[in-house]
Amino acid sequence: MSAEAFAIPAAAEHGLEVVAATTEEGPLAGEALALLRSAEGMAAIAELLLQQGRFEEARALYGEVAAREPDDAAAQRALAALEAETGERERAQSRLRALYARNPTSDLGGSGAPASPLVLKVRGFSGTEIMLACGEAGWAPRLRGGHFSTKYLIEDPDFALRSFTIAGDNLERAGAVPPHDLILNSIADPDVEGASLDSLARYLARHPEAQVINRPERVWETARDRNWQRLEGRDGIAFPRTLRLSLSQAGPEELARLLARLEVACPFIIRKAGTQTGRTTALIGNGEDLAAYARCGLEGDYFAIDYRPLLWRGAYFRKLRLFCIDGTYYPVVCHLDRVWNVHGSNRKEVMRTRPELMAEEKRFLSDWRAYVGAANTRRLEDLAALVGLEFFGIDFTLEDSREGSGGIFIYELNPAMRHSFDHAQSFPYKLPHDRAITAAFTRMIEDRLAVRGRGGTRDFDRPNSRGMR
Repeated sequence: MSAEAFAIPAAAEHGLEVVAATTEEGPLAGEALALLRSAEGMAAIAELLLQQGRFEEARALYGEVAAREPDDAAAQRALAALEAETGERERAQSRLRALYARNPTSDLGGSGAPASPLVLKVRGFSGTEIMLACGEAGWAPRLRGGHFSTKYLIEDPDFALRSFTIAGDNLERAGAVPPHDLILNSIADPDVEGASLDSLARYLARHPEAQVINRPERVWETARDRNWQRLEGRDGIAFPRTLRLSLSQAGPEELARLLARLEVACPFIIRKAGTQTGRTTALIGNGEDLAAYARCGLEGDYFAIDYRPLLWRGAYFRKLRLFCIDGTYYPVVCHLDRVWNVHGSNRKEVMRTRPELMAEEKRFLSDWRAYVGAANTRRLEDLAALVGLEFFGIDFTLEDSREGSGGIFIYELNPAMRHSFDHAQSFPYKLPHDRAITAAFTRMIEDRLAVRGRGGTRDFDRPNSRGMR
């Protein structure tokens, strides 16, 4: 980034005045003010203003930085998020598509040693959206949808990590992809990033020697409707009937007619394709629910999913989650709740106040195989082979509430699942299991790199090829 001084946008003058007012007079004050007026200073102040929610001032500063430094990815992302916040969503998306088309890579850290192998983490930007989110440090830009995060999956790596964001045909341009030892495909939802999965599949077809975690054609098969189609009729495994509805401003009456033709009866679940965490999900119990859900007209693809309430001890909805990492399952949660749409955000409301529910989760975490029973363990192991992904998650329950009884009823199966240590703060007994997941994922990558001579795109006999980043 250039150290050239900028003309200060009027909307951002106040931010500089506040900072300058805290600087002592004298030569140091002049140097400080010059730094604040540089690109680096502008970007730093813009970040502080954004964190504090002072969006108009932050946008003015980020706009100046982005105009002078078009390849400053941090400034472009922040500016796009601010544009999206004010309803300029297409402008925001276009800004980032242009950024990733010309500059798709960025360093993500890891080992800095010159001879360290390079893992290329592949993302997509065809349906993913930029937004603002407020966390512990304040407001910040965030990309939403279509991927799994590696923030807590990788720890203390002995390899370097770099991202490549697919946008348009940038993956197919000669020389666009840096030399690497392993591709980590973090694209997790074909309904969000199907175009990016197709682009990655074409790249891999041209480079059959490349090692990859989560091949794109396998990710494609984890769309909700495809999961139902391929799992229907499997012994001991139930996946609810899931039908894709392609809608164009469909109101309640049109939607009701379509559902009748498809023999979808209440109660059923509806959700927009490509969304996670239940933000577009609703349980439709009657015509009034349907009318309320579709009152503004529905556009795009939606899923209609059969609803089957399976209660643990007749009182609680139960979600069991396992992560499958390199063919081995690791327990994540046994979440018990009073509401049918079981999500982690409401764990504290029910489980934290009931020791018997936490005891149930401890039983699952300590020995998930005994919890689900020998027959279901075999079914899950067969399922891992069928899915064929090195990383994915499965949310399910048991059809019989008794431990180890009944078959498996699957709610969701895909890589689009988040790993974190958030819940361990309130439920410390989860911590060793969460750490085991991180260790297993990091070890999977390191194991692949140990045999990297069989794949990757580096020429290890070429002088200095390992230093190319």
